[in-house]
Amino acid sequence: MNTNDMVLALETSQRNSSVAVGACSRDAGPLDCTSEAIDTSDRHIEDVLPAIERLFSRAHVARSQIIAVALNAGPGGFSGLRIAHAAAQVIAESLSIPLVHISAAVVAKESAVAAGHVSQDQTVWVALAAKSDGCWMAKVSCATHGNDEPEDVAVRDIAQWPIPTGGVLIADEHLPESWRARAREMNIQILPLQPTALGVVRVARRMLAAHKTTTPDRALVIYPREAEAVRLWRLRHGTP
Repeated sequence: MNTNDMVLALETSQRNSSVAVGACSRDAGPLDCTSEAIDTSDRHIEDVLPAIERLFSRAHVARSQIIAVALNAGPGGFSGLRIAHAAAQVIAESLSIPLVHISAAVVAKESAVAAGHVSQDQTVWVALAAKSDGCWMAKVSCATHGNDEPEDVAVRDIAQWPIPTGGVLIADEHLPESWRARAREMNIQILPLQPTALGVVRVARRMLAAHKTTTPDRALVIYPREAEAVRLWRLRHGTP
């Protein structure tokens, strides 16, 4: 990588979506990254690609400088993730560059680190996609060189509570009240889920340095659970 190499980041897993472009160097600071909000006020208007064009113009970045596209792999909002994956795949294929596919849990923690809410060496749990009394959960420990994979990933109910007393939990507004009550009992800090494209850039820098990339055709959305239509089909046809 040279000093002009840039990474394009997409964060569309939640309502507040954004794109960012930043220098690839791990020594780069927050001033080496520019972000642009994506207009999600009208779901019938697709603003991801126009937002990228605005971003490139404002940051004075040429497409030839982009050496990778990084994105939140999920779980998250169904439509937002699918749109971002489609856009990232088209851009990566057109420029013949790789993708950096990052778990939503890792993006959630890195965004909290960037905002000053937690430190890099803290272990954080992330709860997403609440349904009834269960959540998709993952543990994110201290990031080391190229090790940006979540641990203990599973859909859990409250009987499978994994967070120790005094821990940190990042969750959205859909976290079940029973989980919030348990967190209060155990003196667990709950931070709001606020993933950002800057968080995606920060993780992407580490993963690029460790050569942890993938090809556009292998970048698939991470879903928290099996799709309901698939589950019903299996039940109807008796397949495992």
